[in-house]
Amino acid sequence: MPTKQPDAALVRPVPADRVFPIPPQGAETGTVVVTRDVGAVGSKCAFGMMIDEQIAAHLNTAESASFDLRPGRHLLTVTGIDGPGLCGLNTSKATLARRRSIEVFVESGTTRKYRLSFPSAESPPVIEPTF
Repeated sequence: MPTKQPDAALVRPVPADRVFPIPPQGAETGTVVVTRDVGAVGSKCAFGMMIDEQIAAHLNTAESASFDLRPGRHLLTVTGIDGPGLCGLNTSKATLARRRSIEVFVESGTTRKYRLSFPSAESPPVIEPTF
């Protein structure tokens, strides 16, 4: 069963200890917001959100992170991260090989929203635009 977008009232920000610094982006930026879906697939494990091949946050279900990025092309990637119990399997070579990325184009002064979803238990996570 695929995951689904959480109700906006249920979404909470990623705690500060799971948001990591990214390189300075300059004075003019646009905002990229990534929200993780809810549902049973992978729900007990955090997943890493990378921006331009650098880890930017660890997201649990129904969590959202905002990033101010310089205008232009950026690569968003979702990846498994090490965690307790079975979540440690997220860092196996096979799992890391199933990373998914999306190229986004950021414009100054705009906000673009994306969701981190799981189409099925067998598929890797997906980052896709949302409204």
